[in-house]
Amino acid sequence: MKTENVRPKHNLNAFLDYFIPKELQSQPDMHRRARMFMLSHVFGPFLGNSIPLYLHFVSHIALDYRFWTFTISIVAFWVYPFILRSTKRYQVLAFLSVENLIFCILWACYAYGGIYSPFLPWVLIIPLLSFLYLPTTGLIRNVLFIQIFGSVGIFSLLVVTGAPFPSIDLKEFQLLGLVSITSASIYVAMMALYFANVYYANVLREQNAFERELGSLDVLADNLRNLTQAAEQATAAKADFVASMSHELRTPLNAVIGYSQLLLEDAEDEGDEETARDLEHIYGAGTHLLRLVDDILDFSKIEAGKMTTHVSTGQLGESMDGVAAEIRDSLTLRNHSLICETSDGATPLNLDWHALKKATSHLIEGIATSGNGGVIRIHSTLLSGKYLRLNILDPNVRTAKVDSEKLFDIFSDESDTSATKYGGAGISMALSLKFVQMMGGDISANVDRNGRREFTILIPITLETKNKPQMAA
Repeated sequence: MKTENVRPKHNLNAFLDYFIPKELQSQPDMHRRARMFMLSHVFGPFLGNSIPLYLHFVSHIALDYRFWTFTISIVAFWVYPFILRSTKRYQVLAFLSVENLIFCILWACYAYGGIYSPFLPWVLIIPLLSFLYLPTTGLIRNVLFIQIFGSVGIFSLLVVTGAPFPSIDLKEFQLLGLVSITSASIYVAMMALYFANVYYANVLREQNAFERELGSLDVLADNLRNLTQAAEQATAAKADFVASMSHELRTPLNAVIGYSQLLLEDAEDEGDEETARDLEHIYGAGTHLLRLVDDILDFSKIEAGKMTTHVSTGQLGESMDGVAAEIRDSLTLRNHSLICETSDGATPLNLDWHALKKATSHLIEGIATSGNGGVIRIHSTLLSGKYLRLNILDPNVRTAKVDSEKLFDIFSDESDTSATKYGGAGISMALSLKFVQMMGGDISANVDRNGRREFTILIPITLETKNKPQMAA
């Protein structure tokens, strides 16, 4: 099998990256700044050294301390890339490089003409390179300003105070001024072109990334629309299934209940107690199952938003007495009794009384199903003339804290880890909460000092209230 050799790319960026530490290359912004730093330190001295060469070979300036200090300060820039590669201290080297640049330019101005020096235009390059190397924020920005203005301020102070500058013949520097300005222009143009190239490449890269992200978002939006449509279809199919299955279950269940009731009457007339007991179990189980089917259908309708409220005017006391009368017989079978107390019972209220009866009866049924007997107390009152509050007290002492989320979950019993425990709270608590929420209210559950659960139903008197009431602790 032939193996293809992949040849590495040799370009300017690869050459510059050779000196840049890997830690900087992993940070896009600092990586770009480090490349600008490398570019100016690799190619900048070529332009800068053209000036000492002109001074020596054209102007025949004496090779004294002024010349060698100026030349060495320019050549020193070539050392920085190697120091960066070995030490990886980019920020420190950037500050030193800025100071080196300031010294190089101001020294040339001091040694060759003062404020009339042809090297003075290079001062404009100092802030340009400083803020290309380093971020213009925070402490770094302040240090750069101190470096630049401090050094330029010292030079200006020497000029203002009339300090003696080395004497030169400025006529010899007329042509050098053009060389200096040309070198500075080429230098700035080189940095600007590279910066524009890098910036343009980054813009193209970010634009491509944005287009890819936009394409993925379009695909995601299509998937979400498809999923939403599928969920709506599934919800409609579930509602239709529950409705049809409820109808299909009701028919045979009514038949079982009806025939078991007839047979039970015949067995009681004939004195057949054993058969009567069995028929009572069949009749009770059928009745319970039929009620459970009705509850599931109500739960499904409320979830699907197909059950509407019907507001009417009625009296609180009369309504609560009707609820108590309907559920007292079933409570007796579970060794529970019911006491209903009402404040302001004669006050006419605008409510969905059928939904209120359903909510109250299901909540009491859930309490009785998971209890061991006792007196369940209901106290109803008006709150601030805007809300109806029902306080329902569970007579059974509970050792565990109330877990409202689990308590009002369908087919869940907070006292047992099994969600399908026979004879548990089942759907009653969850359905009670659904009816209350349908009326714009809420249910809270707390434990009093004696360890008994107290449920509070809070419902707005009119259904025009949009916000849910806050439950009192």
